[in-house]
Amino acid sequence: MLNKLPQILLLFGLSVAGSSCVADKYANPINEDQSLKGTSWSVEDIAGKGVVDMSHTTIEFTDDGRIAGDTGCNRYFGSVELAEGTIKVGILAGTRKACIPALMDQERSFYQAIDEVTSWEIADTGLLHLRNADGMDQLRASRTEDP
Repeated sequence: MLNKLPQILLLFGLSVAGSSCVADKYANPINEDQSLKGTSWSVEDIAGKGVVDMSHTTIEFTDDGRIAGDTGCNRYFGSVELAEGTIKVGILAGTRKACIPALMDQERSFYQAIDEVTSWEIADTGLLHLRNADGMDQLRASRTEDP
């Protein structure tokens, strides 16, 4: 057993090193310049009230200064101005299909929340926080694969 100890430690070290590389991929999920352009997010919270389970509410920031996504009921799109830590969402347009009342309520809440957003921050946890002028979270989202 003592003869195998260095091999076991080596395998353990490789295993730990390999897993930390995977974890590092998500530790700073934003580009080095801290830009939101070209990123996609899954909304986890709207104005402190969570989201309907499995509603797939999303936000995508395109490379060409657009914002798009899904409210959980309808698709939306529009313009967005991004600077370091600040954000201004333009007028949003979208599809207009009817959904169950809970998703329609969530959609209204989403549009109200995103309309109030003035700043953004990526927390150490990798979560995106979109905040109003008072610094209150309006939307919180986790990074997904690029759009």
